[in-house]
Amino acid sequence: MAKRPSASALPAAARQAVHDPEALLSLLHALEPENKRQAERERAFKALLALAERRPDVLLPRWDALARMLRRGGAFTKYPVIYLIAALLPADRQRRFDRTFAAFFDLLNDEAVSVAAHTARLAARVVAARPDLEPRVTRRLLALDRTHFEPARRDLVKSYALEAMGTYLEPGRSRRAIRRFAEGMLASSSPRAVKAARGFLKREGGG
Repeated sequence: MAKRPSASALPAAARQAVHDPEALLSLLHALEPENKRQAERERAFKALLALAERRPDVLLPRWDALARMLRRGGAFTKYPVIYLIAALLPADRQRRFDRTFAAFFDLLNDEAVSVAAHTARLAARVVAARPDLEPRVTRRLLALDRTHFEPARRDLVKSYALEAMGTYLEPGRSRRAIRRFAEGMLASSSPRAVKAARGFLKREGGG
C-alpha cells in the first residue's frame, strides 16, 4: 500500500483541514459564488488543490459539494472546481465522476469562455484517469460547433480540445473526424486555433 504524503508537506490551511472538518468546510465555502473576496478564494483553492493532489482521501467525501458548484455561480467558482475534480479523478475508485460527467462537460458551453476552454483542456486528464470514458469525452469535444460562442471564441475553445485529443487518441476510427475538426479551424480568426490546427495536422502528416 502506498504511503500517504505527510501532512507537513501541505500548505498550512490544507494541513489544518486534514484534521479539522470545520476547516475543510470553510475552504469549500470560500469557493461558493456568494464569497466575493478574491484573495480568500485563491488561498482556499491553493489549499484544496494540494489536498486533491496529495491527500485525496480528505477531499473525496466532499465530492457532492464540489459537483454542486459546477452548476452554480460564475467562472470564479467553476474554474477552481473543475481543476479540483480533475485532480481527484485518479483516486476516485468509487467512480463518482460517472454521475458528474454531464455537469462537468456541460461547461464546454458555459457562458464564460475561460471555463469552457479549461474544461476542454482538462479532458486529457479525464481520459488519463478514466480511459473507459474516452469515446464519450471525444464526442463532447467534437460537438463544440454546437456551442453558443461566436466563431472566434468557439475556435479558441476548440484549440484546447484539439490539444487534449492529440494527447490521448491513438490512430483509429476517431482520427478522421478529428482531422475534419482540425481542418475546419485553419481559416479561423483565432490565431491560437490556427496554430493548434496546423500543429495537429503536421503531426498527422497532412499539414
